[in-house]
Amino acid sequence: MKNRAWAQLIFLAVVLVLFVGCRTTPVFNVENANINTVSGKEPTLEDVTRAIVSASGNSNPPWNMQVVKPGHIVATLHTRSHMAQVDIQYTSKGYSITRKDSADLKYDPEKGTIHPSYNKWIQRLDSNIRMKVNML
Repeated sequence: MKNRAWAQLIFLAVVLVLFVGCRTTPVFNVENANINTVSGKEPTLEDVTRAIVSASGNSNPPWNMQVVKPGHIVATLHTRSHMAQVDIQYTSKGYSITRKDSADLKYDPEKGTIHPSYNKWIQRLDSNIRMKVNML
């Protein structure tokens, strides 16, 4: 009887580890977020670029921001063995953040799912960007 109880306990522990370890969630993207400034004036594209780039410093770990062209930044985050890369498309009126690439984050393109940490990083980046552009 003791052996059977131990076997059941070990089985449940393995199932729990697999369930928790394989957790994924739908990919979070920011679509057409409005830029509302404290001044109420529409910022220039250059102002928005500076605000988005400076938002990376408020993230931990920080994002590496590469301005590809006016209105397009590629942001990359490296932490441990994980990598997340996003496209940030923007105008003087709004911006979007969409997944570009990732590594070691269990991304499934068919299901559109990814490790939950990715979404937390994107939500934090979005919050930091909102804070910076609102101050314009």
